[in-house]
Amino acid sequence: MRAIAFRPCPAENPEMEDLTTTWRPVQRLRATAIGILRRDDRILVTAVTQDDGRITGWRPPGGGIEFGETADQALVRELREELAAEARVLRRLGVIENLFSHHGTPGHEIVFAFEAELTSPGITGPERFVVEDSGYRDQAAWMPLADFRTGRARLWPEGLLALL
Repeated sequence: MRAIAFRPCPAENPEMEDLTTTWRPVQRLRATAIGILRRDDRILVTAVTQDDGRITGWRPPGGGIEFGETADQALVRELREELAAEARVLRRLGVIENLFSHHGTPGHEIVFAFEAELTSPGITGPERFVVEDSGYRDQAAWMPLADFRTGRARLWPEGLLALL
């Protein structure tokens, strides 16, 4: 099992030097599964950052689908690994083909988006926290869905907001 650590982080200004900020897309088509987890009017998301730590958007938790695994199985596994919590997939919201660029590096993924719920406590603590998985540290937050609908914050992948 991977080492996972949860630590509260300041609401507006986490110490970015403590977070992993350098990331580049893989140069192949990638199949991923993400989960919309709700807490009242909020959804759980992780920060998408530039190399300098500046947040450019937010993305629901999830990850890659492994060979021989269905998309919903992958989501349950990823949530267990990332959040140390058990989850249940409620329904598939849709599938998004996501062509994007991050620091000039193109990325291409097929994203299976699901509505899901936690079935074990896992993350019951603060509104914002740091999650660590496989040596990467990212800021996570329960963000109001209204922030994305009004344009106050950006939700990735493109097209996901229309499915909610």
